[in-house]
Amino acid sequence: MKTVIQHNVKAFDFINKLSPELQKVVIEIAGTIRPALDEIHAMQPTSQNYYAAYMRLLSYNPKHAKLMAIAMLYAGANVQGIESAMKNI
Repeated sequence: MKTVIQHNVKAFDFINKLSPELQKVVIEIAGTIRPALDEIHAMQPTSQNYYAAYMRLLSYNPKHAKLMAIAMLYAGANVQGIESAMKNI
């Protein structure tokens, strides 16, 4: 099983380029949504790479979907699932 750091290197690289204030926000959001992601990942996927479940989380506030997607990647979300969900937001 890949660790979050191995799986989401691009997300970490992107986050490291953000301002310290935005980094703090992303990390706080990631900590808040990690339990929801753990629940999603514990289930059998109903769509490829969990994109439908991710889309539900991202669609709560489409205005902030990009920031939420970055935080989800930081928290261990599937990269391909996030990319697919963002195409439909």
